[in-house]
Amino acid sequence: MRQKIFILMGLFASYTAIAQVGVGTENPEKGFEVEGSVRFRNLEEGDLKTFNREVLMNKEGELGYLEIESDRSYFVKMLSHEMENKVVLDKTDENKDLFLNIDLELLPNTISIFEIHYNVPFYFQTLNKNSYQEETLVSAVGVRLMKKQVNLDRDYVNVIDGNRSLSIISEYERAYPDFEFRGSFIEGMSIQEVVNDGSELKKISYKLMTYTKDNDGIVHFGSHADQHEGVGRILVKVYHKPYYGETHKK
Repeated sequence: MRQKIFILMGLFASYTAIAQVGVGTENPEKGFEVEGSVRFRNLEEGDLKTFNREVLMNKEGELGYLEIESDRSYFVKMLSHEMENKVVLDKTDENKDLFLNIDLELLPNTISIFEIHYNVPFYFQTLNKNSYQEETLVSAVGVRLMKKQVNLDRDYVNVIDGNRSLSIISEYERAYPDFEFRGSFIEGMSIQEVVNDGSELKKISYKLMTYTKDNDGIVHFGSHADQHEGVGRILVKVYHKPYYGETHKK
């Protein structure tokens, strides 16, 4: 009987040693435990349709997963770009590039949601009179949001719901001190949902352009003169969710 007990104990110890494997540790507490960093090479490239589980980890380093839902979007990253130089329009309503560009990737079989925000300061010229009124030399100032899908669109097209503009009153009471330029800012946002139903990576680009109406003076976009505060910026929050096709139902 005692011999049988020893045999059973030996079998149990062997099973335990086989069931728990440790890398960098001699005393694994789980079936497979790694002490140190982990690196994978040559992972298979896929998309949210094929790889539909999100890996999670608790504070003890234990791994788990969360099933990716077909109607749920997942935050991926946030990108931003800041103006390096001001853009000046001198007696013209011509649209000019603000050099605020964001290039984004469209993953295969994925719906990309881009939450686009921008804030661009501007300064416009006024005529000072001897009275308590100033006359503005522009009637409207704005920013236009443009987009271009690489290898699909020849040129940028306007995203109408991303446009913003301010009407400038022709005359108003002069403020103290007496400035040649008055300033404000244009703030806008747009949510874009773009589907990549193919198996290859695609790219899309967004940028901002100026807009003025009845400009008979000078309008600065971005920092004015030697000032460096109030620089224009565009910011994009990127979300992804899997694309299952038009007929897919959860």
